[in-house]
Amino acid sequence: MSSFEARFGPGIWVTVVIATYNRADSLRRLLGQLDTQTLDPDHYEIIAVDDGSKIDMRAELADVKTRCDLRIERQENAGAAAARQRGVTLARGKIIVVIDDDMQVGPKYLTSHLETHTGPDMVVLGRLRPDADLSGMPLYERYYARVMGRAGDAYASGKVPVRGHNLYTGNVSFDRELFVRVGGFDPVFRALEDEELGIRFEKAGAHFGFADAAESVHGSDRTSMETWMNRAYRDGIYQTKVGKKHPDHRESSPWRHLPNINPLSRPFLAFGLATPGAASLLAKAAIHTASAFDKVGLEPVALAGATLVYGIQFYRGVRSETGGAMDVAREYREFKKGVTLLRSGARGNGSAWKALMEAIREDNHMIRVYAEKYDYRLEEGAIPPDATSKELVSDAVRKIGYQLMIAYRVMRFMRDSGLMLGAQFMSRIIRHGFSSDIHWDADLSPGIVVVHGFGLAISYAAKIGHGAILYQNVTLGYGLDPETKAPGAPVIEKNVHIGVGATLFGPIVVGEGTKIMANCVINRSVPPRSIVEAPVPHVVARAVRPGP
Repeated sequence: MSSFEARFGPGIWVTVVIATYNRADSLRRLLGQLDTQTLDPDHYEIIAVDDGSKIDMRAELADVKTRCDLRIERQENAGAAAARQRGVTLARGKIIVVIDDDMQVGPKYLTSHLETHTGPDMVVLGRLRPDADLSGMPLYERYYARVMGRAGDAYASGKVPVRGHNLYTGNVSFDRELFVRVGGFDPVFRALEDEELGIRFEKAGAHFGFADAAESVHGSDRTSMETWMNRAYRDGIYQTKVGKKHPDHRESSPWRHLPNINPLSRPFLAFGLATPGAASLLAKAAIHTASAFDKVGLEPVALAGATLVYGIQFYRGVRSETGGAMDVAREYREFKKGVTLLRSGARGNGSAWKALMEAIREDNHMIRVYAEKYDYRLEEGAIPPDATSKELVSDAVRKIGYQLMIAYRVMRFMRDSGLMLGAQFMSRIIRHGFSSDIHWDADLSPGIVVVHGFGLAISYAAKIGHGAILYQNVTLGYGLDPETKAPGAPVIEKNVHIGVGATLFGPIVVGEGTKIMANCVINRSVPPRSIVEAPVPHVVARAVRPGP
């Protein structure tokens, strides 16, 4: 008995589901390649669902014969998600492989997917590769290929774990029972339906993998630049819908991209948010400029321009779905309620007010503790005096990191007072004022010190203990345990120091008194009182160039 037989039993192991629309030639090519698989044809089937093409694919491809069972269905045009949903509903296989109709695959494609399904509730992404004639493709196709190529390299190297929001239906396989259990595709989503499904997979406890050998080659779909720009706009709309549906999943937010965006691009994206109509003209001018650079051989500049245009269009879509001025005003009104509570001493919520003031004072106290400790001005064991009210105000004006912590404390105050829209508004102020993305549910104990006060990214599920120090550009992100695949975010115990640019992700615990040095990347727990260092850079002498 083979390992596949032991795992999947008798009958159909795999159902390949293809949603197709007006691509008879590429679908014919893909069906031919799927017919040459090394997998026994008795163990897989193909279901193609024609989503209302102009020509009925059942008649157009009636002459296609395959060794495995092939079924071509037709439906009224309802979108790719609905077509895939119907395909999975008709499937008999234990594992579903979903692939786009314009892909090309090799003979070991299905076997490579199956080999990665080593346990129940698996979701496996396959590698997306561009056509060999990439250089001859339109600029927007090369942009897409670069994005997917970088993602695939990161997954294959293990540097970035695959998570639910990374799911794409161009090349993916999953357990059919898992799909049924989470409810399948949400018909509301006409874009990013794959990402939304992946988030529900993750919440249901799925295990994610990457099959580098299960590659599919993606060619140009010959759409226009205008179609690509409209797609970017729709991505912004539906990313906002995903964020609204899954507010507890930080990576579903359309704002998650901001920390990774070039600071030079941020004013243009802000312009897209503030004035979406005018930004549309800017995006069109920018893509024409990028295309001009591309024609004279400056591809890197052209691709950077395409990236900017995608961002402008994306955040125009975010603004459209957010609802514009009325919804922003609604958030602002709730924010003002929180400010009124603060000014009144929070008579409506005394416990939240007390917690706010105690936390602000303790944050300041720890700043003084560490200042005295590292300046060696106090005898060992001595406790520095608390700041006076005047000194608190002075520190709030002069110390940027302390300003950030006060802003976080105010955000938590609004959250604890039941003003969730106000807390969300405050999170945007933090995002734009300090270039930091700290979720209102992140649990930062009183007595946290932030040095320099910018570039922080802290997940909603992260917890930080008293006495911790965070330097600039620290990430405490949501992720998966590399062994158990359990999701979660870091728990930072007392008196942990986290250096510049350190990235910690997944359900890990960093023990009390530990020091994380600059630029470390950590996805495993660290024992108490440890020192974690990044590899020392390799330094060599520069070659001496002969003078003129």
